Amino acid sequence: MSDVGVRSRGLTFAVAPDARVVAPAAGIVRYARAFRGYGRIVILDHGDGWTTLLTGLADTGVKPGVHVAAGSRIGTAPRARIR
Repeated sequence: MSDVGVRSRGLTFAVAPDARVVAPAAGIVRYARAFRGYGRIVILDHGDGWTTLLTGLADTGVKPGVHVAAGSRIGTAPRARIR
């Protein structure tokens, strides 16, 4: 549980500053832009009810509606940690 009481139903990774962020599995980009205080986010729809939410990105290299393969570049982590 996070400091504000939110439960994660998935995995959370800390990455190196400026790291390349890739798609964990093939899917369709459903959302790719800034969202509130989360920086830029990308939502990938993998089908059969499976989705991935990537948050806190410095930039994104994808647009909604695009199909991406596993391992494709999605964006870049920020140079400094987002808190």
